[in-house]
Amino acid sequence: MIEYKKAVVEKIERSNRVLQEVILDIDHPRKKAMNYIQMMGELKEGDVVLVNTTACTLNLGTGGYHFIMGNFSADDQELLGPGHGMKLKYTPNQINVLFAEEETSELHGFFYRDLNLEGKLVLVGELHSMLVPLCAHLKYCTGGGIKVACIISDHGALPLGMSKNIEILKDKNLLNKSVTIGNAFGGDYECVNIYTALQLVANILNMDVIIITMGPGIMGTGTPFGFSGLELGFYLDFCHAKGANALYIPRISFRDTRIRHRGISHHFLNVLQKVTQGSIPIILPIMDIQKLIYVITQLKQSGLMTKHPVHIRSGKKIVSSLSKYSLNPTTMGRSLGEESEFFYGIGASVEYGLTRL
Repeated sequence: MIEYKKAVVEKIERSNRVLQEVILDIDHPRKKAMNYIQMMGELKEGDVVLVNTTACTLNLGTGGYHFIMGNFSADDQELLGPGHGMKLKYTPNQINVLFAEEETSELHGFFYRDLNLEGKLVLVGELHSMLVPLCAHLKYCTGGGIKVACIISDHGALPLGMSKNIEILKDKNLLNKSVTIGNAFGGDYECVNIYTALQLVANILNMDVIIITMGPGIMGTGTPFGFSGLELGFYLDFCHAKGANALYIPRISFRDTRIRHRGISHHFLNVLQKVTQGSIPIILPIMDIQKLIYVITQLKQSGLMTKHPVHIRSGKKIVSSLSKYSLNPTTMGRSLGEESEFFYGIGASVEYGLTRL
């Protein structure tokens, strides 16, 4: 059951066209909340609001903020924006969006063509923290002369306005277009599913590189297949079958205290072992010899060395990419200096992938 409380907006800390971050006078240890303008309209200081406090009370990873559910101080609100498509259907937060493929969209007619991914580079990554270094390295390695789009699925945080990574990439012109599918919303374009999203970015917008990932609120249960990123295996296989140069970004860590994520994560291993049917190149970075042996042993024990070709690239140029754009991304709270193999794995995948364009 949802936990909710009444509160008063004390201060608007941050605001853009899609999101407000506010400080509340509320009977709860956490005082910050997010307001999605597209859903609730704009708040002002002094407004009396209804707040979903569930995640914060449970102290979940998605619980850094409360979320505004309603504004008692507001008058009636009319529909915001065009579109007859609905996201979050049959919930109190159902919201209308304009799907790129729906009949009232100017792009509608283009979606009758078959999907063609020949010659496209598709980079599939489980963690939202992969997005910033991926885009930075793609732009750096090509002198900015490449068009990059990301497709955000609905496993993770649903509203894209929540993503500070997307905001940073847009501000620095490192990401050309974003598309949200399923119940995710707030991208430059909305699409119903992965097929139409790929049609849009590959064949209508003619992007060179397509990144498929999720929002930051991914779920893991500690079981082999109970994690949000499992769906990416199906997307990876589909793109590969459609002729794309499809790569799965390795999730490498030697600082994670959970043994299942040590070396190359069990998520990566299980997706390539049990979900994908095609032969997908596995790209590893240059690492300390003992760490490389550890990862290679994992691949052998999982049977992946015979199922998928393995290539090694340096990946270390990603340090220059992040420096050029003044970026200091982290993954699971750890920086490049603390978790270098994670970032080198991203760099190696980009460097290998660009040779396939």
